[in-house]
Formats: sequence, C-alpha cells, structure tokens
Amino acid sequence: MFNPLVEDVSKLKDPDLEKKILDLSHKYGLALRLGQGGLAQQIVIALEQYKYEYQLRQAAAMKKLDEKQKEQGLDDLINVD
Repeated sequence: MFNPLVEDVSKLKDPDLEKKILDLSHKYGLALRLGQGGLAQQIVIALEQYKYEYQLRQAAAMKKLDEKQKEQGLDDLINVD
C-alpha cells in the first residue's frame, strides 16, 4: 500500500531510513498496547513503505557485490605453479 503523507523515502540516507523504521516499529507497538488499532494500521502502511525501500537498497547492494565478485573471479585466488 501507499500512504501519500509519507515523505519520499528514496531521498533518505541509509542510517536515516533505518532510524525511521526503528522509530515506526516502536510507535506501532505503542499503538497496539494502547488499543489504537486504526492508528496501528496507518503506522503499518507507512512502515511497509520504508521497509520496502530498505529491501530494494539491500538487493541493489547485494547485486553490486555479486557483480564485483564475478569480475574478479577466482584467477587471483588460485595459484597453480
């Protein structure tokens, strides 16, 4: 889902994104403990947006690392004399 009130998450830096996810997770738990189901649902929607962006960034980083490892190959690691 998409919440139009959430800022553009792609503009956040990684530490800020992680901090926002942690903050929203705490707020979600608090909303549940206080019996605010409607508020908790809205927090979940926003939290999903931030988590999705985080997953996209992690996948991109893994792809970049994988490509770098493929470029290097095993030629430098194996020494057969």
